[in-house]
Parts: sequence; C-alpha cells; structure tokens
Amino acid sequence: GILLKEVDRLLRPNGYFVYSAPPAYRKDKDFPVVWEKLVYLTTALCWKLIAQQVQTAIWIKEANQSCQLEHAKEKTLNLCTSKDDTSPSWQAPIKDCVNLSPRAEDINKLPPGPERLLLYSRSLETTGLHFFHV
Repeated sequence: GILLKEVDRLLRPNGYFVYSAPPAYRKDKDFPVVWEKLVYLTTALCWKLIAQQVQTAIWIKEANQSCQLEHAKEKTLNLCTSKDDTSPSWQAPIKDCVNLSPRAEDINKLPPGPERLLLYSRSLETTGLHFFHV
C-alpha cells in the first residue's frame, strides 16, 4: 500500500492511474485477493474507478478533501502532517501517509502550450524554490 500512497503523492488532482495485470495473473489463485486489496486502497485514497476491462483498470484522483477527511476519521487513511506538505518531492523517503488534496476550487488549470513553461507553481513557492527568466 505504501507504493500506491507514493503514486498518490506524485499524481496531480484529476490525474489518471492505470493498472494492468499481465495475462498470466488470470490463472493466479491470489489475483482476486490482490485485486480486492487494490480496490480497498484506491477507495481509501478517494480515487474513482472510471473504467475496467479484463485485468486493466483506470482510476481518476479527484480533489475530494471531504472524502479524505472522512476516511481519516474512519482510520482507513493516514493523513500526513502539514509540515510534510512543504517537503521536496525528490530524494525524500517514502511515507505511509497521504497529503490532503487541494480543494477543487483551488486547483490551477494549466494553460495550454508554451505558456505552461512560464507558470510558477504554488508548491514551489512553499518549498522556498525560486526561478527566474534568463
């Protein structure tokens, strides 16, 4: 489950996670148990299953703070402390917790094309990283 929580940390709200099991798993007696655990974890992470066919499934990570807070209250999801939110994404140890998603109305829509390269991320501001144009 900790690796799926790491995927959650790296995945932007409204991003997609695709899981595809090799065909050999179809005959594996443990596959239903693995699938059940995967569904349990993605539900706890508040991801929405949007497509499933044979052994491939697609989830979307929705910005749903109320779902995350509810699952944290039920102890099915461990939320990271607020100080973890400002840690850099690179060279950081994997943690067995999930950062609270931003509220849907706080999510920046990325501009199209080359303008996106000039957009300064709010998450970079909170880590103290600054960039400049050359």
